[in-house]
Amino acid sequence: MIVVAHQPNYLPNLAFFNKMKKADLFIIITNIQFEKHEGWQQRHKIPGPNGDIWLTVPVFGSQNQMIKEVKINNQVDWRKKHRKTIETVYAKAKGKEFIPKFVSLYEKNWNRLADLNVAAILRIKRILKIKTPVQVDEDISGVKHKLLINICKKYGADTYLSGVGAKLYLNKEKLAALKKHNIKHRFVG
Repeated sequence: MIVVAHQPNYLPNLAFFNKMKKADLFIIITNIQFEKHEGWQQRHKIPGPNGDIWLTVPVFGSQNQMIKEVKINNQVDWRKKHRKTIETVYAKAKGKEFIPKFVSLYEKNWNRLADLNVAAILRIKRILKIKTPVQVDEDISGVKHKLLINICKKYGADTYLSGVGAKLYLNKEKLAALKKHNIKHRFVG
């Protein structure tokens, strides 16, 4: 079984869904460190008519918390801006018929960032007609390759599929550790 795991990004790009499509099981992990202002967990950029437009979900807290602990700051009216921006930018784009279905996400007053992101991921997954089952895991832990080993053991996977970003930390030594645990590894091609 091929498994992929990823943190719940906000409005992930197509590479995220390409990995999902190539796996037998896609795990969304929330028990890892939140990357405030650096990662893609609370923000995304879309191409606008005059350059990139950043959509950022305002949150409470700091970088010293797990993704599952991050609360959205709903004192800021971010949902209206995100909805209107998406509707305007994609009004004439291919697939525009999916906009109402997608932006209905902004009708709910989300409390946790992870819940918003998972809902958006599942909505996009359905729009793209990806059949891969998705499992949200709020308990799995580990760092870098040890996290991958723990995921594969927990879900009975014999192969882990990584995106190209994993090349930054999966050197020969760490790949050998996966092999020692009878876990094959592949990068998305």
